[in-house]
Amino acid sequence: NRVYLENQETQKLICHQAEHDALTEALNRGSYEKLLHIYETGDALFALILIDVDIFKSVNDIYGHAVGDAILQKVTGSLKKAFRSIDYVCRIGGDEFMVLIRNINNGSIAENRVKKLIDEVRSLEIPEMDGNGITISVGLAFSPEHGTTFMELYRHADTALYQVKQGGR
Repeated sequence: NRVYLENQETQKLICHQAEHDALTEALNRGSYEKLLHIYETGDALFALILIDVDIFKSVNDIYGHAVGDAILQKVTGSLKKAFRSIDYVCRIGGDEFMVLIRNINNGSIAENRVKKLIDEVRSLEIPEMDGNGITISVGLAFSPEHGTTFMELYRHADTALYQVKQGGR
């Protein structure tokens, strides 16, 4: 029985490691791909949010990768605070995150959560950055307003994110 229980715990740990980013504990790119397949049919209402940490490469170059890693961890913490436990927070690469808000039928709810997130990130304290704060850029899309499939919403959110970055972040 002891060996069986140890094996179960080991399997849980391996599954967790396979589905989560080691640095941030957010869902990883593989989990993101699974979500894509679940939501690609357009049968469920959801909002898709793309988040990018502004001028992250410069932060890494100026303050070092340890500070960059700490920022990614703090941003992930802010994401988890701003959204519900049933929503999906994914790190899809580098300084890019995606949040999929499930079962949402009101765009203003998602917009309010995004505003809360932006305020939360602005208030993060990064002592190594000498009082300089960090900001994020966000692109948002809702079903069915901006599309019904995951890829339609992703394209819309990505375009919105690009426009925000071009507009000065």
